[in-house]
Amino acid sequence: MHLGAGDLHVHNYPLADRRGRPFRSVATDDLLRLRQVFVPPPGLGEAREILASQRTVLLDGAPGSGRAAAAQVLLHELGTGENTFQEMPLNDDESGDLLPRDGIADDALLLLNLSEVEEHVWVKAHEELHTLRAEVFKRQAHLVVVLPHDKASRLAPSLAPYRVRIGRPQELAVLRSHLRGKSLGSEVTGQPAPAEVAAFLERRPSMEDIARFAGLVADARAKAGGAGDYAAWCQEAYVALRGREEEVAQRLSELRDGSSRALLLATAMLHGAHADTVHNAAVALLRTVRHPQEDLPVLERTGLGERFREIGAERDEKGCVRFETLEFDAAVRSYFWTRRPELREGLREWVEATAISTELPEADRDELVERFAELCLHDRYRKTLVSLVATWTAKDAPRAGTRAAVQLLTKALQDKRQGGFFRDQIYEWSTKRGLPDALTDVIIALCTEVLVVHHPYKAVVRLHHLARREKTTRAREALIRLVRADRRLLRLMFDRLDRQFSGNNTYEADPDLFLELADPDLVTAAEGRSRSLIAQEAVRKQMTNGWDAVFERRPEEEWSPAARRWLLAAGEVGRHQDALLDVLIDSGAGRPKVLGRLYMMAGQLERSLPPSDEPGVRFRDRVLRKINDVQARPRDTVLKEGVS
Repeated sequence: MHLGAGDLHVHNYPLADRRGRPFRSVATDDLLRLRQVFVPPPGLGEAREILASQRTVLLDGAPGSGRAAAAQVLLHELGTGENTFQEMPLNDDESGDLLPRDGIADDALLLLNLSEVEEHVWVKAHEELHTLRAEVFKRQAHLVVVLPHDKASRLAPSLAPYRVRIGRPQELAVLRSHLRGKSLGSEVTGQPAPAEVAAFLERRPSMEDIARFAGLVADARAKAGGAGDYAAWCQEAYVALRGREEEVAQRLSELRDGSSRALLLATAMLHGAHADTVHNAAVALLRTVRHPQEDLPVLERTGLGERFREIGAERDEKGCVRFETLEFDAAVRSYFWTRRPELREGLREWVEATAISTELPEADRDELVERFAELCLHDRYRKTLVSLVATWTAKDAPRAGTRAAVQLLTKALQDKRQGGFFRDQIYEWSTKRGLPDALTDVIIALCTEVLVVHHPYKAVVRLHHLARREKTTRAREALIRLVRADRRLLRLMFDRLDRQFSGNNTYEADPDLFLELADPDLVTAAEGRSRSLIAQEAVRKQMTNGWDAVFERRPEEEWSPAARRWLLAAGEVGRHQDALLDVLIDSGAGRPKVLGRLYMMAGQLERSLPPSDEPGVRFRDRVLRKINDVQARPRDTVLKEGVS
């Protein structure tokens, strides 16, 4: 609804995977699939017993052994109904604890994955594990920590009893489990392992590679239309997994003209797209790399169908083009990127233009962006992706660029090795003023849909920085929605705002954010057996400082509605009445006009409140008594001590 003057512009960029599901639901589905294909590894039983008795277990194991999957399954087994595990975030700020404990709810199921952290992060996390474990035990929660394998030997002796080494599960059993998950029945998986399977498993692949091999076997079966046998599918998968660069080199040696090679690369980048789309993209690629035009008249040129056959591709009944050989498209992309460095800049320019071309269907553009991102997810090339995002989100860039930037960064953030770099890049963007509107939209979408799944604290921190600097209120509104829905994040925001208010370096937006979040319904609500936020002394002190900053930096007409709601809640909620009143009135210490206004509000609200628990004591009398107590104490003492 738009009731003001001027135009109304609504920008909505819902994020979903290629099958149209939100990323948060994708994470849930992935967990269910993991549970279905999981094969218990050595050590899981011991870990289960320690987790049940001590409420904390530290998992160690060689990379690729599946210890992170084991951690998820251990917590999934303890989940009941809606009580599922949460991945414990690391605090982004240099100040404060790395492992935040205040947001731990009673009966919580927590996963702390430290397997990939850098040395300085591990040192700090190791120091805090003792106090974290104590808080988990106090809250009757459960915590599974995945240790960094190369650093676990330095574990403190007091933590050693909670350490369990997870071994490798039986590889063939893991493979068969994944094949069953791909709908290959026991008549297939029960057969003796073909020679290719034995050769593959002898390499002691990671659990991820075993899952990938199973997927390739299923793809080989689908490509053959179910024809052939298990051994043939495994042979095809084994060759595809080892790579086909030699085959690509051989094919290129047979393709002498540039137009055929451009068609080969365009087919690989747009694999599965319509033949016309691929042909037009190949022509555009030739222009981009400034390849000379073909001299032959149009009627003398080779037909498109024959040209596709020359590069080993075929068209299906819908006219979509795919290579005949499994995983050949990935091999072509890799070969051109790694073996033809002189083409990289031209390929980047071509992707830059093609990914936002309205002549291509959105699905094809999304696939193109994702495939190019895969090529660049390396320390050497990742800056190429950053420059693409900057181009696609520049002022006056087409709206299709925003979608392309979101798709690219989603792929980058989900990469295990490079995700940290791109989280840092988003942080850097969020701390700058004057960002283009499109880039702001991209960051908001990524924080609220992608980062929040596994890095909720990082999502909040980036939205907070963005909200402080934006010209509109889009980031602020997204931040408030996110934080109000999760008490862990609400607790984090009170921490962040309190540090700003205590340091006297408050951003203009922070008092307004505090007023939005200091909702009496939120701070008095309790989850399960967890205490409400207002019942926690540290939070009460933070809210006292917050209200003090609001009274100092905002005029009465701006804080009065929130203060009225606070007083109304204090009058209606008997259990938290004193805590709510103490916070508000202590904040007004040394400000007679503020205290007088609060007293007047209490009198105005009195008629709408239920009868007091103390006969003959009106609500305004209770407020006046607390005002008199505050005025009798020095203001600095009140703000330093907070409420008792």
